[in-house]
Amino acid sequence: MFKTNEERRRARFWQRLFTGAESADRLRFLTLNNSDESIVLGIDILKSFSKLVKRIRRKYGEFEYFGVVACDEDEPLREHIHVICKGKFMPQLELEDMWIGVHRSIKPYIEAVDDVDAAARYIGSYLNMQSYRVRKYIMSAGWVFPGWVSWSKWFKRHYGVYPDQKYPGILVKLARMSERVRDEIIIPELMKMEGL
Repeated sequence: MFKTNEERRRARFWQRLFTGAESADRLRFLTLNNSDESIVLGIDILKSFSKLVKRIRRKYGEFEYFGVVACDEDEPLREHIHVICKGKFMPQLELEDMWIGVHRSIKPYIEAVDDVDAAARYIGSYLNMQSYRVRKYIMSAGWVFPGWVSWSKWFKRHYGVYPDQKYPGILVKLARMSERVRDEIIIPELMKMEGL
């Protein structure tokens, strides 16, 4: 059982990170940095990231992500964002142009992810690094299926455990289904099986 709020926060972090990552067909690792210019101008990296996400979605469609906003303890203004993202392929040069356009910063780093577990552990390692401070973790609404959090909490209230504890892998399977199949067929059937 979790003893502190920090332990609960970390458990939620890992559950959401792996559930979303394991449900993706293709993942990429993306790092976005501050530049001296963006720091001097006081441009907020999270606001710039939000603009970048909107531009990517307008041009390429789906773009879901999970990551951390962190900085080195010695340089608190030099924040950077590390995310695992899912969606369509984006040419590196277009991504660079978009990031420079919204944040006046240096080139972003993007790479295909072959080992989902290793990439997820890398993102999670920022929670444990002593030399880094994590301002927050960030997750798009579509990283896990819509309603995932409230459904998981509802399941926990009724059964005393989270869905993945009772049915290992169920959240990943639900995330891979279409919303219609999940909401109209699978979840009602699951509830019927449980007598609810």
